[in-house]
Amino acid sequence: MTGRHNRNQRNRSSRRLLLVSHRPIEQTGGPAARWRAFVRHLPEHGWEVDVVSAGGGDEFASPGHAQARARVMETAGRVSDPLFRLAGLRPEALPLSMLWIPRGVREIRGRLKVGSYDAVLATAPPFAALVAAARAAGDLPLVVELRDLWAGNPAFDRDGPILRRAEAKVVARASAVIAVTPEAAADLRRRHPSARVEEIPNGFEPALIAMRRAPSGTTIVHSGTLTKDRPLTPLLQALRPPLRLVLHGYVAPEIHKEIQQSGAQVELVPPSGWEDAVRRIAAADVALVTQSRGAGDATAVAAKVYEYLALGKPVLCISHGGATEALLRRLGADELCARLDDPASIEAALARIGRGDLPPVATERLAQYERPRLAARLAELLDSLQQPVASPAEAL
Repeated sequence: MTGRHNRNQRNRSSRRLLLVSHRPIEQTGGPAARWRAFVRHLPEHGWEVDVVSAGGGDEFASPGHAQARARVMETAGRVSDPLFRLAGLRPEALPLSMLWIPRGVREIRGRLKVGSYDAVLATAPPFAALVAAARAAGDLPLVVELRDLWAGNPAFDRDGPILRRAEAKVVARASAVIAVTPEAAADLRRRHPSARVEEIPNGFEPALIAMRRAPSGTTIVHSGTLTKDRPLTPLLQALRPPLRLVLHGYVAPEIHKEIQQSGAQVELVPPSGWEDAVRRIAAADVALVTQSRGAGDATAVAAKVYEYLALGKPVLCISHGGATEALLRRLGADELCARLDDPASIEAALARIGRGDLPPVATERLAQYERPRLAARLAELLDSLQQPVASPAEAL
């Protein structure tokens, strides 16, 4: 029984989506929050969702294990980097999750054989989900979601041909490609001019708005992962009391070294689940984003940025410019934007924090990023891919 035959047998009000995500969406951490929300809200728009994932435990429920694994992967990446460099890649381009692809293909085909689905959507990273879904979706509409760019992204690619070819194969199979920033969408349209590319940004839960509170101190918080491509040294060199910095989440060894060398007082909090992260952000006064070109800041906006804004936090954005600064500028919230290579701009931003009086972004300006609204946009995209079922009279 083919997927198309199944679609023609289904009623419009009971469409079903097979979501392929290497990371289980039941994980309590931030990376799965987008799809935890979409799975809740899509049924309101006529789409039930089943999930194929690699399974495994919740890394955010065991922060010590997650940090140990991250350190092992960092070490493996440093050792293998010369070989990957020859191939035009960074080690992060081919993580161990790629080994899941054959099993993922079998699981997807098994689900499609016994179930009745109207579309398949693969979300990445991890990018194993894209390859497995492209190989297994059959004649069903396939939607590919790139929450981070793959080919051409300096976080993964060193201008070699391997990722370009792999991405081209996946995109050629897809009925639509989803990007999460205007900059990423423009990049994909440039590289894949025949593809249908839609932007559906990251967002936030509307309940976060009610957690806003007036600032009462000078605590700057960074929530999430700090890799070597998100340097802290420019900020640490300018940081002075009473300003204090809290880093909540995994911190790469290179960043630990920067902290030790600076002598700055920094509070380190291990990774935890999404709800705890939100409480910590709400209790802080300013939220931090630090991002270099090596982290793909030209096209990427960290998902946490939308939650920072929903919670009413001014965002201290230290980067080379790029998508996060552009978002903040569109929202009129770029007063704390500074450049990694411009110490004076960082000092000016910190002085602005010290003076206080940084109003939150108005809720009406953020409404477009509420996840229920984004789920409605996704449902519209999925609806547009469905072929109308001819009535018996029309068939004659």
